[in-house]
Amino acid sequence: MGNTKALLHDLFFNYSKDVIPVKNQSRPVAVSMDLDVVSINDFDEVAGTIDMVIVLSISWNDESLIWDAASYGNKTLLTFNQNKVWLPQMFLLNPVESSKPISHQYFQVTVTHDGNILWMPGAVLKATCTPDISKFPFDQHTCSLQISPWGFSEEQVALTIPSPTMQFEYYTTNSEWDVIESATNAWTGTFNMAIYSFTIKRRHLNFMISVVIPIIMLALVNPFVFILPFNSGERASYSITVLLAFTVYMTVVSDRMPPTSHPMSILAFYILLMLVGSVLIVIANIFQTRLYDKDDTDQPIPQYIARPVMCLRLIFRSNRIKTQHLDFRKQGSGNKKRQTAQDGGNILSVQDVGSMEKTEASELNTEHVLDCKTTDSAKLPTWRMIAKTTDLVFFVVFLLITVTFTIAFFIAVM
Repeated sequence: MGNTKALLHDLFFNYSKDVIPVKNQSRPVAVSMDLDVVSINDFDEVAGTIDMVIVLSISWNDESLIWDAASYGNKTLLTFNQNKVWLPQMFLLNPVESSKPISHQYFQVTVTHDGNILWMPGAVLKATCTPDISKFPFDQHTCSLQISPWGFSEEQVALTIPSPTMQFEYYTTNSEWDVIESATNAWTGTFNMAIYSFTIKRRHLNFMISVVIPIIMLALVNPFVFILPFNSGERASYSITVLLAFTVYMTVVSDRMPPTSHPMSILAFYILLMLVGSVLIVIANIFQTRLYDKDDTDQPIPQYIARPVMCLRLIFRSNRIKTQHLDFRKQGSGNKKRQTAQDGGNILSVQDVGSMEKTEASELNTEHVLDCKTTDSAKLPTWRMIAKTTDLVFFVVFLLITVTFTIAFFIAVM
């Protein structure tokens, strides 16, 4: 203990912490600095700020603190309060609030007998970070901490960064963000600055389950309003409820995003498109209900409406009859092979089968005689037939649009 007291007395007898610790004052002191990330407390995309705990590992050589270890009981290492020695005070140059030194009066420094000093100040830094929310919630953001020995020119302090990346030896994992990469860069100008860049990626599972998947499910069930019967009385309430749900989810997503127009989130565009589609479905549903309740006598069906509907119904019905007819012929052919000449009842069955085939063929030919250009009022569709046919068209069209935009959304953000 006596050796330590004597050593401290001799070291600081004529020491000045206001003077750069080099004997030749015309050359700078070489300072190396690495940054350890302890934790990421918060990343606020709306405010564009990141809050994190860091520790700086700063080392330099103080030529005024060199001693002969053999003269002081082989004492090669000293630890004392930082306020006793010259310090290259570091400042964050992209703070959210005022810039303060990254240190505390109670931090210690470690000095070896050859004058090498290790200083490890820590702090909670709140820095600015411009978010990129275009791929939200699959977004990732690149932030940086710009740290400099502010107040010292490059002629006084030469700052170097030994490690090419940030250190995560003491890192505690964040529940929302993962650090996927980092890099360091030393900038030299009128003063020195260390730039620590890192990229964080959102853990999107929670937002997917709570917001994105419900939005996609709403979008997919929206066209099914055209499957509901007209007399159910639920078509209008169904479509309006989905429309209101999209409005609520758009508000939820907007609260999580910064008020900026560049860049805009692809998810916001997707919800807007689904909202527009929902509005169109409400409008189409209203006109469909009105169409279904029209009177065929008071309001005759125009030919330009009747002909396309007849074509659609004829195509659908012809395909259905062809399928049924082919199935029936296969069944009848199989029955014929099982008939025997000795069984009279079976012979009658063969005759019945043939008669039924002729009847079916006659119906099929009758359908082919009818075409899209018929003007026979007895064969024209009713307003209810038109409403049901256009219901099917709307259902297919809106469902295809929804599926297409949903797939395009995932391709764009993944």
